[in-house]
Amino acid sequence: MFTYKGIRSSDMGLQIDGNLTFEAPRRDMNLVSVAGRDGDVVMDNGRYESVTRTINCRLKTTNENVESVINRIHNWLATDVNFHDFHWSGDSDFTYKAMVENPSRTQRVLSKLARIALKFRIHPIKYLTSSLNEREVVSDTNIANQFSLSAKPIIRVVGNGNVVINIGSQILDLRNVLHEITIDCETMTVVGHDGNAEFAKMYSTFPELRPGNNVITFDGDVQVFITSRLGALV
Repeated sequence: MFTYKGIRSSDMGLQIDGNLTFEAPRRDMNLVSVAGRDGDVVMDNGRYESVTRTINCRLKTTNENVESVINRIHNWLATDVNFHDFHWSGDSDFTYKAMVENPSRTQRVLSKLARIALKFRIHPIKYLTSSLNEREVVSDTNIANQFSLSAKPIIRVVGNGNVVINIGSQILDLRNVLHEITIDCETMTVVGHDGNAEFAKMYSTFPELRPGNNVITFDGDVQVFITSRLGALV
C-alpha cells in the first residue's frame, strides 16, 4: 500500500501487484575521453537523478463501475506537476517525494475490474520521517547522521545581530539578523522574518550534516531550530 497526497491507495480500491521493479538512482556525471589518456575522465555534477517507478495495480469496485473510480484516481494523481509526500508501506520509517510523471495506463477487464499502471517520478533521496520535524537545539548538541549521505537541513535562527554557528568543522556565519532568519540548505534559500530573501546576511556556504557526529555550538542570546532531513538513497 502507498499513500500520496494524504490518500491511501487502498481507499481508492487499488491492490498492488507483488511483482515490482526498483530502480536505483543514477549519479549525474559525464564521461570524457581525453586524447593520449587511457580510459575516461569522470565529470561529476554533484547530484543524483530522480528515478521512475511504475506501480502495477488491480482495481476492484463493488457499487460503481470502474470508469467512475478511474476518473477519481486520475483527479487524485494527475491534477498538478508538483512533488508530494509519498509513503510506502514496505519502508514505513521514510518519507519519499514523488510526482505523477505520465498519465496512468488502464486496462478495463470487467465492469468492476481493471488493471492500472501508475508511473511515478521519485526524488532520489528518501527522508527519515522523524527527522522532518523541527527541533530546538542548544549549544553542544550532537546530531548523529547514521546514513552515508550528507543531509541538507533547514536551520532557523531567532535573535538579532551577528550569529556564528559551528556545525562540526563547518561555520554558518550570519550578520545583521533581524528577529529571525531561515536557511534551507537543500533549496539554497535564505529568508528573513518577513518572508523576503536575505542572502546578503549570510557570509558562508550552506552547511550539511555529514555522516557521523555533528556537534552544534553557538554563542549569544539566540535560539536555533533545526530540521535535520536525514536521508538515504531510494
